[in-house]
Amino acid sequence: MKFDAIVIGGGIIGCTHAWYLAQRGLAVAVVEQAGLASGTSARNFSWVNASTKTSNAAYHNLNAMGVRLYAELAAELGEEIIGLNPAGALGVVSPTDPELYAGAQKQAQQLTALGYPNQWLSNDALRKAEPNVVFPDGAEALFTPSDKFLNAPRFTALMGDKIRALGGQIFENCEALEMLADDNGVVEGLRTNLGEMTAPRIIVATGPDTPEVLSALTGYDGFSRFPIGKVPGLLVTTPPVPDGLVRHLVHTDLGGEFHFFPDFNGGLRIASDDADGHVIEDRTPDHLRQLARGLLGRMQDYVPSFAGEACLDQCSLAIGVRAYPEDGHSIAGAMPGAEGLYVIATHSGVTLAPALGSLMATLVVDGEVPKALAPFGLERLSGFG
Repeated sequence: MKFDAIVIGGGIIGCTHAWYLAQRGLAVAVVEQAGLASGTSARNFSWVNASTKTSNAAYHNLNAMGVRLYAELAAELGEEIIGLNPAGALGVVSPTDPELYAGAQKQAQQLTALGYPNQWLSNDALRKAEPNVVFPDGAEALFTPSDKFLNAPRFTALMGDKIRALGGQIFENCEALEMLADDNGVVEGLRTNLGEMTAPRIIVATGPDTPEVLSALTGYDGFSRFPIGKVPGLLVTTPPVPDGLVRHLVHTDLGGEFHFFPDFNGGLRIASDDADGHVIEDRTPDHLRQLARGLLGRMQDYVPSFAGEACLDQCSLAIGVRAYPEDGHSIAGAMPGAEGLYVIATHSGVTLAPALGSLMATLVVDGEVPKALAPFGLERLSGFG
């Protein structure tokens, strides 16, 4: 089997990148050890945003590019087809917590300076935006209308369909075993459990499994120390609730970090970084139910008409393990010393899939590093310069 490029990883980043490669005319194969979107892409909060990334302009702009490209795809193909809800996000704060309040106002100023749309909502405006949600007295909000949330498995499946329509192939239940290369380290192909594939380009897009996959492909144990952490997160998805019960993605640090939005199944999707910290310590079923019970109780505090803990047995509980580069920013570029080998690994993968996918296609096909991608190459990392 002969291809122009092989993408290892059938998640949202791998499939989106493969689609951009196929659009450029390459014969593409996607190699996925399980099924498309069966890993992190199926178990994440799926918040498409650049609003929370304000400390680094290059990283903000990369995320803003992802937000913009989703809007363009929705305009071309339809929001429902790509699985996009463009409702926007509400960052809720209160003057009674001066530190959080000042931080949100600073965030609004930074977003304005960066050119990212935002609006400060008074208490009255916030209550009108979410009439069924009970906020603390005097609460206000930073509204970021460009923020969206995505049905990531649906989008990934769509990318798979489009890859096939352009002549590409997707190999599910296919494990990448060994990279084939000549004596000079030039990529020649890939050995898998389904046979050998030849290609001059291999792109590794395996998220939190990147260190293990690189080690297996190259036989170099040093890649086990590749600078990517694994951050688990608990997602609670409730059974259907009345339409319009929650209208936006809501996130707040009042009383502890908490965020929720109307999920695509008609229920609510709930998560909290606070709960995620406890998941790191203990992932036993009883502990996850205990954490979920707490999240459902907090949800009922915000929406009194919600069933709360009473619907626990009807909820879906999922653990998503997210990649987290050591400096918090994306890793995307050519692997030094191995001509034809590339890596994409990042946090915020749902937001960044179209941005990294398209920029990396320019690098892989044209051999040119786009300006927006330059700050995120592997050469910035210790041992790769």
